Amino acid sequence: MMRKTTISGQRRGSLIGLCAIIAMGFALVAIPGSAVADESAETPAGWESWLDNEYFKVNLNVRARIELADFDGLDSSQAYTVRTRLGIGTKPFYGFSFYAEGENIFAINDDEYFDVVETPTGQAPIADPENTELNQLFARYQNKDALGLDLKVGRQRVILDDHRFVGNVGWRQNEQTYDVGLITVSPVEHLSATYGYLWDIHRIFGDQGPAGLRDLDSQSHVVHFAYDGIEGMTIAAFAYLLDVDDAPGISSDSYGFRVTGKRALDGPLSLNYAGSYAIQTDAASNPVNYTAHYVAAEGGLTHADVGSLAVGYELLSSDDGKARFVTPLATAHKFNGWADVFLNNGGVNGLQDLYVSIGPKLPWGLKGKLVYHHFWSHEDTNSLGDEVDILLKKPINDHVTLLTKAAYFDGTSKGPVDRWRYWLEVTFTY
Repeated sequence: MMRKTTISGQRRGSLIGLCAIIAMGFALVAIPGSAVADESAETPAGWESWLDNEYFKVNLNVRARIELADFDGLDSSQAYTVRTRLGIGTKPFYGFSFYAEGENIFAINDDEYFDVVETPTGQAPIADPENTELNQLFARYQNKDALGLDLKVGRQRVILDDHRFVGNVGWRQNEQTYDVGLITVSPVEHLSATYGYLWDIHRIFGDQGPAGLRDLDSQSHVVHFAYDGIEGMTIAAFAYLLDVDDAPGISSDSYGFRVTGKRALDGPLSLNYAGSYAIQTDAASNPVNYTAHYVAAEGGLTHADVGSLAVGYELLSSDDGKARFVTPLATAHKFNGWADVFLNNGGVNGLQDLYVSIGPKLPWGLKGKLVYHHFWSHEDTNSLGDEVDILLKKPINDHVTLLTKAAYFDGTSKGPVDRWRYWLEVTFTY
């Protein structure tokens, strides 16, 4: 049984308000031609010009979310959270600009779910603890006449390729950012080269929780090249050299490449494909000597009037059961199922994931996705379970987006326990 809690009058009112906002937004989805979607109802010019003028721009993002989680053997959790992100940036002046952004995560019912950083409560985990922090603060210099130079120094969001190796974990309420010096140049046409030195990794739990969850000190390097000079294809090569003193088990050197592309077929039909390979070894003070491999391949068809179908496979290999391929800076929620069962890349025995994804063409501007996964380990090839994920998203206008999403994992006797997660959210962005 889920533990009983008492919500104060103030929090009860906030909860009712949150639910009302989300319910009202989803009700509008069912009304084609709703007034909310009428672009003629513009924001007053005075307000808009104050937020975005020739000197600076203000960015505001508010995301209200209900998340429910239920795991076999644990009490269920329900989290009602609101993430507010406010930033202000200067417009470029002789190539120089600055940006600062703060972030607050407020839980209306923080005693009704296990937020991972607190002492375990016997409830299913939902990784959205309350927090207030500086999310981004960086200086930037851009000069298109100097090899397309783009230099950013400070705390910032970093996303490379498909988020598999370096991402911002944008699904969680507190995103992951980095203290980094990042430089990108384009020495020849169609080729970009990026180098970054990371000295701090600001994780989704901030400075809360036990060691390993909190922000990490780092002396890490990222190197990335991308070439798009072949029609319909992009080729990337990378090296991610991670040296993390307070989490030596994730210190590693990864070298690899990624190829993505799209090719038009007959009529409204097109072929999409992506493939990646990387090799990884231990580095710095990692106590385990290992070599592991990463393989990913996906192919799909998209029909402009029907939707998309894709089939993919991902391998995070194990080295004789003593270590597996790790991706500690990844947006892990994007991979291996939305129930977040395999955030540890399958543990020391590694992971294999075969999946099928369907994205149907829906009416009224709705966007949907249905994904089926089958998981098994790499080292001993034990079946670990299956998962079904479903998503429905509705952009109301340029500023408001509604989303509902669910994930159900059915584990085997040798896999993790059964679990499901469900989300309902509304996001306002300016």
